[in-house]
Amino acid sequence: SEVVEIQLAAPAEQETRPLSSDSEDTGEPEKKKAKTSASTSKLNCKLEERLNGILCCAVCLDLPNVAIFQCSNGHLMCASCLSHLLADGRLKDESTTCPNCRCEISKTLCIRNLAVEKAISEMPSECSYCLEQLPRHQLRSHENEVCQERIVNCKFERIGCPWRGPY
Repeated sequence: SEVVEIQLAAPAEQETRPLSSDSEDTGEPEKKKAKTSASTSKLNCKLEERLNGILCCAVCLDLPNVAIFQCSNGHLMCASCLSHLLADGRLKDESTTCPNCRCEISKTLCIRNLAVEKAISEMPSECSYCLEQLPRHQLRSHENEVCQERIVNCKFERIGCPWRGPY
């Protein structure tokens, strides 16, 4: 790929910076660009960290635990952010647009991305009690039923024992 020199004039100085032909403006929010570029800049970066930046919601920038929708251009958003965007559009009496590419979105135009939902459910996540790495779809049942470090009430709580501690 060719490198083109672009000169940017600042008030007190001039700055020269290379611009490769493949570094186009992707329409991504600055916060997401920083998150994904910082994670991909390291050569020895874990795959999970890189996927986290790619598969996150375009609005809240978190990995969703709920349904994931996409606009007609493929930008991802979780169900709660989509409903907030649609509600905001109704309140303002305007058409709702994707926060990345500004294409129109609605409940009928956005579709679920089941492949991304499945990929996220298989990504590792850490138990908040024992710090064991588990697939995200197993984490809730592990923390609620299996984990030996989870906090439980005393088996005699029905007769007034206030003790709470590890299983």
